[in-house]
Amino acid sequence: MAALVGMKAICQYMGRRESTMLTMIRDMDFPARKIIGIWESDPVLIDAWRLRQIEGRRKGEKEVFDTKK
Repeated sequence: MAALVGMKAICQYMGRRESTMLTMIRDMDFPARKIIGIWESDPVLIDAWRLRQIEGRRKGEKEVFDTKK
């Protein structure tokens, strides 16, 4: 799959709002970076990141993302 270019494409892929994505990038090491003013990410990296988040929950870790901050 091709790279995701622009925050809108990243949000659509994840099914999340921009504000949520920015929080995930800032606080959860979500794999997206701004390159020369344009957000970019890669679906392969996102899928691997998602699996790590899910595996962490299975092992009894606390929820990584707290929306009540």
